[in-house]
Amino acid sequence: MKNITSVLTWILLVAVGYLFFAHFSNPASGSKEKAEITVKEDTPKIVYVNGDSLLNKYAVFQADLKALETRSKGMESTLASRGRSLQQELIAAEQKAQSGQWAPAQIQKEQQRLMQKQQSLVAQQESMSKQLLDERQKLQENLEKRVKELLTAIRKEKGYDFILNYGPGTGVLMVNDSLDITKVVLEKLNAKQ
Repeated sequence: MKNITSVLTWILLVAVGYLFFAHFSNPASGSKEKAEITVKEDTPKIVYVNGDSLLNKYAVFQADLKALETRSKGMESTLASRGRSLQQELIAAEQKAQSGQWAPAQIQKEQQRLMQKQQSLVAQQESMSKQLLDERQKLQENLEKRVKELLTAIRKEKGYDFILNYGPGTGVLMVNDSLDITKVVLEKLNAKQ
């Protein structure tokens, strides 16, 4: 305890000494005001955009996303229909094989045909999934490009040093609502339609 008290006393003496030196070594009070003005001018201009709101309220992006979702549902429906058709063919072939209507060679030929059809269906499903993924990625890239171009223009126009993305998972924990430019960005994005 005695050791902690002596360390705290020493720190306090150093701090008082520094304040004493800083106060009396300042040649004029005018330069202090000048220093404060310089600090204020050098303070970076920082604003932010709420990324979630931008995605949810950007009309072109939402329309493109909805069109992609409609295409996805159409593809799923097509695949489901083909899957049901294949299932019915499998059941019919099994019934014919069990009832003795087909010879072993014919059963084997039908199994190969149905297996090829199933492989074709799986390949089509993978192809459609890849196509949808590629389209979604392209949508995302177009969005990023549009937003970046607009933010660059806004940054130059307003003289901002930083434009941050605020939202879940962004690393920005707290913001001052007066620095939010999301509404302005959305108005400009939606006006470019």
